[in-house]
Parts: sequence; C-alpha cells; structure tokens
Amino acid sequence: MKHLIAATLIFFFLSCSVEQNKLDGKTQTLELHYITWACECANWATPEDIKKYQDAGELSDLCIFIEPADSSLILSDSLGYTNDVVEFTGQYYMNKGYPEGFNNTEQEVNKANIFRYTAYKIIKSNYRETLTRLN
Repeated sequence: MKHLIAATLIFFFLSCSVEQNKLDGKTQTLELHYITWACECANWATPEDIKKYQDAGELSDLCIFIEPADSSLILSDSLGYTNDVVEFTGQYYMNKGYPEGFNNTEQEVNKANIFRYTAYKIIKSNYRETLTRLN
C-alpha cells in the first residue's frame, strides 16, 4: 500500500511539473519567411504579418518558432538565412512557448507561438546569395 501511495504521489508531482502543450488539431499550410534578429527569438513570419507590422515595429511580437515533428524533418544548415521562404504543413501548439530542444541563451527570449511541422517545401533559399556577399 505504501508503494502505491508513493507511486501515485510521484506520478502526480511529475505530471504537474511538466508543462504540457497540446496541438490545436487544425492542420494548416503556411508560407513563412525567415527574419534575422539579433537574438535567438522566434524568427519566422507570414508575408501578411511582415507587410502589415514591419513598419509598426510589432513584427517581432508576431513571429513564430518552428518545430519539426521528427528528426528527419530538421531543416538543413543551408536554410535560415534572411528572406528564406519555406512552406510548412503542420499544426500550432495551443500555448506559446519554446520549441523542443530550444537552448535559452543568456539573453531572455520571449515565448512565442510554435508551429510543429510534418512537411515542408523550400520556396526560396538565400544561402548562395549570402555566401557570395560574405566572400
């Protein structure tokens, strides 16, 4: 009986201490543009948000994190350059937070919406253009 009570208490403690963020259940396909910020902040935004909020200075509040559904979907190192455009299919998590594996740096990073993708299609990559400018 003592073991059952102890096991129940441990289970309760662990389930309460782990923040559970569930998917919203609505599969969407989004065209997202990569924005380079001087932080590890959320850095993907829709073209509509970029057009509407870039000049108002509120765009950073609307940017989202992306998270692959599994390791086979992790974006290559040649993606994630300014103005890269990728079409993602997936679902939003219900609550703001950080993507799985996010390493918070010394600088405080605000929580943001997270889009968990199950597929992606590269629309535009600026990898080669960036390398050319650096050389």
